[in-house]
Amino acid sequence: MKRILCIAGILLLLATGAAAQAVPKVGPLRGEVYYPQGSTADTASFVLRYQLPQFTQEQPQYKAVNAWFTAYAADMQTVLLPDILSTVDTLPAAEEPAYYTDLDYRITASTADHLSVLLVSQQFLGNTLQESWSAKVFALDGIYAGQPLSLSQAMGLEQTADDQADTASALVYGLVWQIAEYEIGAMQKAYFPDLTEDDLRRAFTPQTDFYFDADGNFVFFIQAGAIAGEVEGVLTYPFSLAELLSAVKQN
Repeated sequence: MKRILCIAGILLLLATGAAAQAVPKVGPLRGEVYYPQGSTADTASFVLRYQLPQFTQEQPQYKAVNAWFTAYAADMQTVLLPDILSTVDTLPAAEEPAYYTDLDYRITASTADHLSVLLVSQQFLGNTLQESWSAKVFALDGIYAGQPLSLSQAMGLEQTADDQADTASALVYGLVWQIAEYEIGAMQKAYFPDLTEDDLRRAFTPQTDFYFDADGNFVFFIQAGAIAGEVEGVLTYPFSLAELLSAVKQN
């Protein structure tokens, strides 16, 4: 009964939820990080360029979002750059073009309740230009206002007595696998021929690998080349909240 009441309440919020609204932005938070340390744009063998959002609203939740991205930018030198360089065997010589990563963002949804930010990385490591995504969905209302949300929190399932994190993830894995199976059978995408559901489960994390679109759908994404050919790019799988909660009730 508790779960049913929770789901009914969420569906009511879905039906009466705040309409999309424009979010004024200040000039983005921009920066460049060069490697090796002390090098310049002309001498660096690797350049990390970033552009992150900042918002003009004075409400505490927007200030918290701004602070989150400011801290993220501060971690570029000490966290993100070493992570990227750990995947590179050798860097270009001085006379060769520098490798680089360009990090940009898109606001995919903005309501009175949520702010969804998709971070898009374009990376050149000597051969091809690769794109990868990450996302943050921030609460703008309620007890999590100003904080990034997990899938379970965004669905409201953490309010129930059950352990819903595993439940929500398992449901998403199952729904995405159903779509992949259909598309494999219809030869709609270049999935790997020996792809299994276990492979798909290793390819993404539903609790974090999602964003909201302008219609309020949860959009889950799997990086290019993880379960299908690079030509397919990043794969996306949108579901409405009603679809996800319907799957919860069936389980």
